[in-house]
Amino acid sequence: MEWPVTSGDYMIGDPSSPVAVVTLTSDYRAWDLKNYAICGTCFTENFGIEKVIVNVLSNPKISFLIVCGRESEHFAGQSLLALAENGVSTFGGSRKIVGSEAVIPYLNEIPSTAISRFLREIKVIDLVGTTDPGTIQKAIDSCSGNERGETPELSMPEIDDNSWKKYEKLVTQNVMSRIKKG
Repeated sequence: MEWPVTSGDYMIGDPSSPVAVVTLTSDYRAWDLKNYAICGTCFTENFGIEKVIVNVLSNPKISFLIVCGRESEHFAGQSLLALAENGVSTFGGSRKIVGSEAVIPYLNEIPSTAISRFLREIKVIDLVGTTDPGTIQKAIDSCSGNERGETPELSMPEIDDNSWKKYEKLVTQNVMSRIKKG
């Protein structure tokens, strides 16, 4: 299987490294980081996180995900951390990230087995808000792990500007419930 398996804004470093780095909205190209397998941005709490999960799981060498950089307007970093800590709820037929502060924190485009495996096999390191390359590099260099073993065959549908519309009803419900609480 060719890796990475899904498109995105990222660079490949050393594919045998146990570390993936998500810089959220920060420009990873300016940081000159080293010793990672893959490093890139993640702007959204749904499709963006799903792409991260698919690319991380499809490389059996990766066992750490460092989440750093400036947070996105979609709370992608907070949602990734909430996913790692709380998992997903399948109430209502959708897989919603428990504890996410985002508007559309649904992970329905990848198999639930991929989410379970990600939660079980990948250690997420919280450096959200950290933009100092030295601090991030130290975190990368401190990670060492064993190969996870068998990689799942994963794919993800192509995402376009209208993909979010299938969540329009859920977004309206989430916004209305927040207005009622507020």
